[in-house]
Amino acid sequence: MSDVIELTKELKKELDELPLFIEYKRVSELVSSNEELQELHNEICRISKSEDKDKHNQLLNKYNSHPLIVNLRELELEVSEYLSSISQIINKRD
Repeated sequence: MSDVIELTKELKKELDELPLFIEYKRVSELVSSNEELQELHNEICRISKSEDKDKHNQLLNKYNSHPLIVNLRELELEVSEYLSSISQIINKRD
């Protein structure tokens, strides 16, 4: 069992060094630290509790169309597909 754990740790280390994963982490950090996006997110949450659906949708569209968010979503998709491929290889039964 420890072999599996060691191999998993090695796989994670290798993944962490791939340009795709490095870029994903970088963009994710940029999103997390972006004040404009944080303010938009807070405003969306605040308005979602009210009755102003139009304003909520406008803010949500603005948030979702922000270049950092668009980039992050695309990277999330690529990372997910990559990890799915790895999972299929690991779970493949001969």
